Amino acid sequence: MKPFRDLPIQRKMLLLTLLICGTVLLVATAALFTFQILNFQSNFKRDTATLAAIIANNSTAALAFNDPQAGAEVVGSLAAKPTVVAACLVSPDGSVFARFGKEVDLKDLSQFPAPGQFQFTRGHLLCTQPVELDRKRVGTLYLRSDYQGTFLQLLGFYSLVVLGVMVVCFSLAVFLSGRLRRIITDPILELATAARVVGEKQDYSVRVSGCPSQDELGRLTEAFNQMLSRIESQDQALKESRDAELKLSREKLRSLIDSIDGIVWERTPDTHEFTFVSCQSERMLGYAPEEWLARPRFWQEKLHPEDAAGAIAASQAMSPPGQVFHQEYRMLAADGRSVWIRESGLVLREHDKPAAVRGIFQDITEQKRAALELDKLNRQLVAASRRAGMAEVATGVLHNVGNVLNSINVSSTLIREHLHHSEMTSLVRVGKLLEGRQADLATFLTSDPKGKLVPEFVIQLAQHLDREHQVLQNEHHQLARNIEHIKEIVAMQQSYARVSGVLEKVSLANLVDDALQIHTAGLQRHGVQVIRRYADVPAVVLDKHKVLQIIVNLVHNAKYALDQSPRPDKLLQVGIGLKGENRLEITVCDNGIGIPPENLTRIFSHGFTTRKGGHGFGLHSGANAAREMGGRLGVHSGGAHQGATFTLELPLTSQPAAPAVEPELELSIAS
Repeated sequence: MKPFRDLPIQRKMLLLTLLICGTVLLVATAALFTFQILNFQSNFKRDTATLAAIIANNSTAALAFNDPQAGAEVVGSLAAKPTVVAACLVSPDGSVFARFGKEVDLKDLSQFPAPGQFQFTRGHLLCTQPVELDRKRVGTLYLRSDYQGTFLQLLGFYSLVVLGVMVVCFSLAVFLSGRLRRIITDPILELATAARVVGEKQDYSVRVSGCPSQDELGRLTEAFNQMLSRIESQDQALKESRDAELKLSREKLRSLIDSIDGIVWERTPDTHEFTFVSCQSERMLGYAPEEWLARPRFWQEKLHPEDAAGAIAASQAMSPPGQVFHQEYRMLAADGRSVWIRESGLVLREHDKPAAVRGIFQDITEQKRAALELDKLNRQLVAASRRAGMAEVATGVLHNVGNVLNSINVSSTLIREHLHHSEMTSLVRVGKLLEGRQADLATFLTSDPKGKLVPEFVIQLAQHLDREHQVLQNEHHQLARNIEHIKEIVAMQQSYARVSGVLEKVSLANLVDDALQIHTAGLQRHGVQVIRRYADVPAVVLDKHKVLQIIVNLVHNAKYALDQSPRPDKLLQVGIGLKGENRLEITVCDNGIGIPPENLTRIFSHGFTTRKGGHGFGLHSGANAAREMGGRLGVHSGGAHQGATFTLELPLTSQPAAPAVEPELELSIAS
């Protein structure tokens, strides 16, 4: 069916007409043939029966008088009937009385039907006719007629007639189909041609010339032309609306591009020749877009000599499709200025090949200047924070040295008072008394009332001097210990100051103990109980000075928080442990005044402090120092009067120094 479906409509109409005509003729011919066959059989049988009856009647006398010659003449008259092949008269005793045509054997007679009946066999019609005289059977006539030959002749004649009729019919069908094509198929073909032109060329001005008739084709043609008219008018209106919208969109796009704080551009991906440049180029660099587009190598010529090679190389390296690329370089403005440009672009591809590059140039000169100024200020801030941290440690050292010096002053005062009120003068007077009575010393000690008191006085004086000696010796030892403590604090500070910025393998337990040692006197004076919870952690490579600066500041803040708390049990817990497989943490936990939730988010900010006289450098510099070492400084507090826990996380392996920026805070606020 597919080949027929793709045929032109003219051929379809012709084939359909021929198919209909052929089908009708075939049905009519089949009906006619069937009727003729049945009619031929009936007529042939009737003719044969009539002929047999005539021959039987004519043979009655011959059989009655037993005249075989007369019987042969009667049967021989069948020669006038070409369809009769053979005939035979049989007497009642079964003997052949007379015959005609083909020799008939008695065996052949057994094939004939009963008397008065017919039988078609092997293209012949067999007929058995009884011969009666006065209703008495005197013989039997057996007649064989050639049915097939006659039928084939008639069939050939009918075939020629049908063939002629079909030829005439098909010729008439082709002729009438050609005539009808002008009425039916030609308008349809014209409609199809017009539809193809409209579909291919989008030309809605095409019209079908029209069908003059008022049938379905005429109405279809008229409706098609009306549809094209409406489409043409709508298309014209749509084009005008689209042109107006396109013009408006272009104006909006131009306005939008011109309002962007940057140069919007488009260039070829291989030659770097710019095909579009927005008018911002004149404001930013002093070059008009026309001047830029007139010279293919304008962009390369205006690059700063120091940045030209890198900028061109970066532009030649194609970025993946859909991925925006960025680069920064300097360009020379029309007035000779060096303008920092940030180029952002996107490579457009068609058929897997670069088609164009579109992007924007932004003036980042002020940003570069601000970045340089910010970097300078940041370095100054880091230095100030470092100095503030060092000052914090130094303040703690001086504070503890001052506390020890107070103890030394107390000890020296006690020694001075004991020496001022010493009984040594009494011993001198006794010595002078005994020296003046050396001549009668024995009599003086035994007989003189004053002399008798000297031994007891000497004993009491010796006991008093011994007690005084013990006190002075204890104060001397305390004085020596305090002086040694001062030397240790100073030596510790000097050792950490010398290693600032140097990475070395240290024990965290010793480092934390040193930080606590600096605050020992202050913690004891404020009645703070220190609890150490040190886990067995490996030694770590780090900057001892930075870590000590952080811990000293945390302990100092904890001591301040505990001093401000009214509770009598002042606890400071310092812990060391592992966090995961490659991190360790140092915790400083107190049960002091705590941190309000609103302050947790600002506690590491530069300059923020809640302590009177504080400068807000300690925690900020500590957080920066922790980040520089690859760690972090976090805080947790349940709120006011709930204490606070500061956690310093450090890597087990040394990390490269990170830039000093605002630290990321790890905060936890209890609900």
